[in-house]
Amino acid sequence: MIFGILGNRNKIGISDVIKDILTFLKSNRIGFHIDEKLKEITKINLPAGTFLNGKKVLEKSDIIISIGGDGTYLNSAGTIGNSGKPVIGINLGTLGFMADIMPHQIKTVLKEIITNKYMVANLCLVKCSVEGVHLFDAVNEIVIDKCDSIKMLELEIFYNDDFVGKFYTDGVLISTPTGSTGYSLSSGGPIVAPISKVFIITPISPHSLSFRPVIIPDDGKIIIRTVSKENVRITPDGHKSFVKKPPFEITIEKADYSLKAIKRLNWSYFSTLNKKLLWGEDVRKSR
Repeated sequence: MIFGILGNRNKIGISDVIKDILTFLKSNRIGFHIDEKLKEITKINLPAGTFLNGKKVLEKSDIIISIGGDGTYLNSAGTIGNSGKPVIGINLGTLGFMADIMPHQIKTVLKEIITNKYMVANLCLVKCSVEGVHLFDAVNEIVIDKCDSIKMLELEIFYNDDFVGKFYTDGVLISTPTGSTGYSLSSGGPIVAPISKVFIITPISPHSLSFRPVIIPDDGKIIIRTVSKENVRITPDGHKSFVKKPPFEITIEKADYSLKAIKRLNWSYFSTLNKKLLWGEDVRKSR
């Protein structure tokens, strides 16, 4: 078993976390490779060949450790792509919904992994194409919104051959169950358990009382046609936006691979909701 270490070098405390991980791996004679971007903040002297670029780290590793927060986790997922390599996230950020292992849990969790005492959650991804050309995949969501204008977008949305509707809005989100607790939730979308085989269509500030979030099966295609004249921006997981002038057609469907997220055996999705998002908390208790 060989671990690959990716991370956000700007996170406070990441040097200590890397040191703890490497100390544990070395004491247990377990191999590892580290993203070369982390070299300057690594406090342990290591052979030069230990540090590789992200793609090489992925290629030479069996399991990926992502250190940072949920944003770092999503970046790591982009590096992992369709390789099938499982990933575990260590949280140095604010929420830590996907990167849910805290620094003080690292040694315990690594012991569980090397003794095969863990589970893998297969998270579906959403695939985005424009005019038949595949652009990118996303773990959380694809955001389609206005780019450089204050005017609303005019969008026509179809699910397979069914016309969903024509809407005036600031944009629309196509979210996976994993992404239902992200931007979609902030825009009024529902919380959806990650094992659900659905996508969520969530409007962003629609100019209509009737355009509300819609849950649809993930085995179909969502077609979005841009009618407005203003530029439209398409963004996966908050990264690397693509901008194009209408009219054009966007196709969104389930990717043909999943992200293998390592979870502890006692992991519970609803427990995470309670701890991270204060789901179901009775605010009257504080009064």
